Amino acid sequence: MKAGDSPVAPRLSGARGVDADLASRYPHDTGDAGANLNPAIRFLLAEFDGQPVGCCAIQPFPDGATELKRMYVTPAARGRGIARRLLAEAERIATTLGHSEIRLETGIRQPEAIALYTRAGYTIIPNYPPYQHEPLSRCYAKLLS
Repeated sequence: MKAGDSPVAPRLSGARGVDADLASRYPHDTGDAGANLNPAIRFLLAEFDGQPVGCCAIQPFPDGATELKRMYVTPAARGRGIARRLLAEAERIATTLGHSEIRLETGIRQPEAIALYTRAGYTIIPNYPPYQHEPLSRCYAKLLS
């Protein structure tokens, strides 16, 4: 796992990665997934055999929590525990940065993501802005220790 300013993680989370995956699951969604990125965002990159295979980011909320964003593992690398390790590292970094809670938004058409988050101890919360009126969104949170 790598954390930092590598240009690879934002690219993997962009048009050839998570954006393409989401477009296949939500073809009529015209939202801009990157519109709410904060300059304090931290990207994490997972590599396998020297190749980027996954990414996510954490972004602080003004209330002391942080948000998990852009979680993605390439199709060829799925089933190897990479998402679980990315999530654990994101939680570790958030805790190190002093965040007391981590929140996330995922879509109802992403059962593998929902399973990952619930297995990791995340619970459903009311959809927070800007997702509060999105019927295809589901929000989760987890207290960090």
